[in-house]
Amino acid sequence: MELIQLRCFLAVADELHFGRAARRLDMLPASLGRHLKNLEDGLGITLVTRTTRHVALSDAGRDLLQEARRIVELADGLEVRARNTH
Repeated sequence: MELIQLRCFLAVADELHFGRAARRLDMLPASLGRHLKNLEDGLGITLVTRTTRHVALSDAGRDLLQEARRIVELADGLEVRARNTH
């Protein structure tokens, strides 16, 4: 599991749209989709159900959402603290 994968998951969860989530992260939708798919494969669960017209969080995605958000917030906070130590 990588932070970029969690960031992609969170963006999709917030936007419920791959195109908007990709724009938010300044990446191509295909790249975002690959990161999300790799996260799902690594965890062995489906986080997002998707069709060509609809994106929704799965039950597992809803369960993971708050923990993923907390992990990313902790990592972001660590980065800020590390930069401010000089």
